[in-house]
Amino acid sequence: MSSSRKGRRSKRFLRLGSRLLEDAYTQDGTLLLRAGARITTLTELARLSQPDVRFGKNLAAEIPIDMENEAVLDAEAMDPDPEVTEFLKGVERAREVKHESISNVESMFAAVEAGEVVDLELARRTVSRLLEELLGDPRALVSLTQLKNADAYTYTHSVHVCVLAIHLALHTDFRDQVEEIGLGALLHDIGKIRVPLHILNKQGPLTPDEMKQMKLHPVFGVEQLKKSGETRPTVLSCVLHHHEKVSGRGYPDGKRGRHISPFAMMTSIADIYDALTTDRPYRAAMDPKEAILMMAKQMAEDLHEGLLQSFVSLVGYYPVGSEVQLSNGFRARVLRHYASKPNEPRVVLTADAEGRPIPGLPVIEMSKECGVSIVGFVRGEGGFSVARDLAGGVRKAA
Repeated sequence: MSSSRKGRRSKRFLRLGSRLLEDAYTQDGTLLLRAGARITTLTELARLSQPDVRFGKNLAAEIPIDMENEAVLDAEAMDPDPEVTEFLKGVERAREVKHESISNVESMFAAVEAGEVVDLELARRTVSRLLEELLGDPRALVSLTQLKNADAYTYTHSVHVCVLAIHLALHTDFRDQVEEIGLGALLHDIGKIRVPLHILNKQGPLTPDEMKQMKLHPVFGVEQLKKSGETRPTVLSCVLHHHEKVSGRGYPDGKRGRHISPFAMMTSIADIYDALTTDRPYRAAMDPKEAILMMAKQMAEDLHEGLLQSFVSLVGYYPVGSEVQLSNGFRARVLRHYASKPNEPRVVLTADAEGRPIPGLPVIEMSKECGVSIVGFVRGEGGFSVARDLAGGVRKAA
């Protein structure tokens, strides 16, 4: 056997994909890993790194790492998993579309504030572009709804609500009305232009008079759309009734149950989720899982049951693109979530417990990890961190 294959390293150099030249055992003789088998899970990696593990017939303490295999891993690290690179290409494309959409919304709001009508054609083009992106690569664009901008909240929020409402509509029986739903969702807060800024940005509770003014923004919004020539009931419903609740405790009309259109309820669900997961002057953002659980439990009586269940399944506890902390100290990015296994998404590892980048950005299924779990999210600017640094890691690796 060549000296390169018989090379030995200390335990801290074990990594996913490492292969042993001899069997690994616990001190009582229980087999942990056969010689020649690669380490495929974080659970295996953690167990094999424990000081009680012994190797080969002589039960040696030193790890017999296959150095030829390590060279292969080093080469593979220069060419990250195709799923990761494809996802990140999609994120970069979606980022451009999102920024363009936010700019369009800002332009529309500024025009209305200046006394002009809503540019419905610009709104339609914006929705059409977002819909095109969602149909092509929904994971990439939806992942960017986790990236917040506190300085341009109104415009960013409008785009996020539009994206999330469209995403939900595409998975319902109302797919053929998705563009109208998207337009209503994009412009759902246009009436806030007539609400004083000191009310919109107030850090404490609103007074009864301030709340009365706030509750008029859906009415102001519909008035503005009608003045601009919009007459379609689906669009107007999203704007007028996105604060109505199934329980009847919403506004402006106190509608109940089936009297609230599903279009308005889709907008409402998207609106609530994005608001909860964004830092606001009066409270810090909830993490996505907290928000989803609050909506599914504490707000269930106010939201359409079927649409809420669909939304929870689509977005998941750990949205695609979000950065998560693992119980072993590692960090990872979510690549895919599963409705049947909401706590066990597919992730790409980005950093170890010491914060060092992990070569090759390995992809793992959390469902295969017995001793490692997700313990929380990593916060980012304005909310929670999404796949920006991961893209930099891939560029460096390439």
